[in-house]
Formats: sequence, C-alpha cells, structure tokens
Amino acid sequence: QMAENHESALERLLAHLATPKTASQCFLPLFKREITGSQFGLALVETVAHLNYLLKRGQVSRFLTGDGAWAWQAV
Repeated sequence: QMAENHESALERLLAHLATPKTASQCFLPLFKREITGSQFGLALVETVAHLNYLLKRGQVSRFLTGDGAWAWQAV
C-alpha cells in the first residue's frame, strides 16, 4: 500500500505540474493539505525529493526563475 500511495502522489504531482511551479507550490497535491509553520521545512525536503525523482525519470524539467528559485514542469 505504501508503494501505491507513493505512485498516486507522483501522479497528482505530475498533473499539478502542467504549468511551472516551485517546490513550495507543490505541497497541496502531495500532502492533500496546507503546510504551515514547523512542518514547512520537512515538507519542502520531501517535495524536492519527489521532484528530483521525477526529474531523474525524465518526467519533469526545471529552470531557474528570475527570483533564483527552481521551477518544475511536466514534460
């Protein structure tokens, strides 16, 4: 079930990335809730791990925004 949940989260994330998003803009599709306060750091690390996994699989690309943040998008 854990692997199934992980794949489901990746599918939601890919759908969300139809347009470019930063990692923090990807919390809702991954965690299905708003992330605030002390949970932010852990959620960010987990989200970037998911995004890097999709990048390694060739399912997303990334680019630096004018603000210096990575933006991710499904390919």
